[in-house]
Amino acid sequence: MRKLRFIFVLFFLVGHHSHSQTKSKLIAYDQSEIVLQNARIVDVVKGIVLDGQSILISSGKIKAIGKTGKLQVPKAAQIIDLKGKTILPGLVMLHEHMNYNNGAAVWQFHPVSFPKLYLAAGITTLRTAGAENPMYDLNLKRKIDSGESIGPRMFVTGPMFNDASGGFLGDFVISNYDQGKKATAFWADQGCTSFKVYSDIGTDALKGVLDEAHSRNLPVTGHLGKMSCTEAANLGIDNIEHSFWSCASDLSIPWEGDWKLNVEQKGVNELIELLVAKKIVLTITPFSDSDYRNPALLEYLSTDERKRVEGYLKNPPPFMPKGSNDSQLRPFEKLFVQKGGKVVLGADAADCGLLPGFQNHNEMVTLVKAGWTPLDVIKIATIDGAKFLKIDNESGSIEVGKSADLLIVSGKPDENIEDIKNVELVFKNGVGYDSKVLRERAKGLVGRH
Repeated sequence: MRKLRFIFVLFFLVGHHSHSQTKSKLIAYDQSEIVLQNARIVDVVKGIVLDGQSILISSGKIKAIGKTGKLQVPKAAQIIDLKGKTILPGLVMLHEHMNYNNGAAVWQFHPVSFPKLYLAAGITTLRTAGAENPMYDLNLKRKIDSGESIGPRMFVTGPMFNDASGGFLGDFVISNYDQGKKATAFWADQGCTSFKVYSDIGTDALKGVLDEAHSRNLPVTGHLGKMSCTEAANLGIDNIEHSFWSCASDLSIPWEGDWKLNVEQKGVNELIELLVAKKIVLTITPFSDSDYRNPALLEYLSTDERKRVEGYLKNPPPFMPKGSNDSQLRPFEKLFVQKGGKVVLGADAADCGLLPGFQNHNEMVTLVKAGWTPLDVIKIATIDGAKFLKIDNESGSIEVGKSADLLIVSGKPDENIEDIKNVELVFKNGVGYDSKVLRERAKGLVGRH
């Protein structure tokens, strides 16, 4: 018995030491005071870019910002020269998953690869958008918060609340008002800070979810299907996922075939005015057919998953949306914003080789191609997301007193949004991570863990 105990303790110590060594290699900078100098800074609050700037990070916070050469630098500070680089606030994304679907109606939890891929892309804060088992997400969040694991700051949404007619084995089935209230109360008590209803949800069940969540001042979002956006809005939903794609019944969108949408069609203005009046936030999750056709991303997949995705390159799966259809939603979103609506961004990267981080960048590029300015998109992906999560007093922009959540890229993404992909360093709470190293540690894991 003593021998078994000794072996267990030895195994624990070796494992813990190995984990600590691995973690330390992922961290590039972890000094108490760091100065980032000679950089361009994107001010998402004022919508401007400042050249030749320095940022003093102290104990995880932004202590000072000023012109390089004029900012007082502490003697013991680590100095990092960033000439030719741009510093942006860490990205804040609102429709993310720690699950990946590799072929069945069940999603597998990915606690090793996904947090690294998100952080490597500069995503320092994210909200999950439903999970097969939210306890996995909640426990991962606790490990990240405690420093035991590396990843973005997480806001955890509960399970997929759905009717029994829903098609996924991981749905949390609620069929009436009382079940909606009890399920919401249970997951709120576990630590979930938002709740998601899925496509087959019924009216009474949604009412129960809304009443319980709102009694706790927590928001409810929805991937709608059978229920229209009009009905959900009138019931009091706070957020709609996939923007107007969820409003299929309102816009007469066919589930199969090609769409023919335009902002002039009947009922569009009425729907948009209702959503704006109800202060409902839309989560945009842009998609294009090329997103899962990037051969450079295949190296991040496990052997079996790589074979599956390579098959999709020849024969796209029928359940994937068409890029040509999805692109028709962009004018609706722009009109929504022009009329006073609020939008946030999310990648929904959880299937078919669509990878966290890479897909978040793709969607930013997609919005610029659709007519948004790079600065507009950067603002949506940072301070607007932080406002939605009610953390804009501590994150979402580069300001003195806020957490040092920073994304450092080569180039000028405020002028050429494609440069958002050139991530070199990411700071979260003042700790700097090498993007390349984080991604290297995720290769071959997607489809496994």
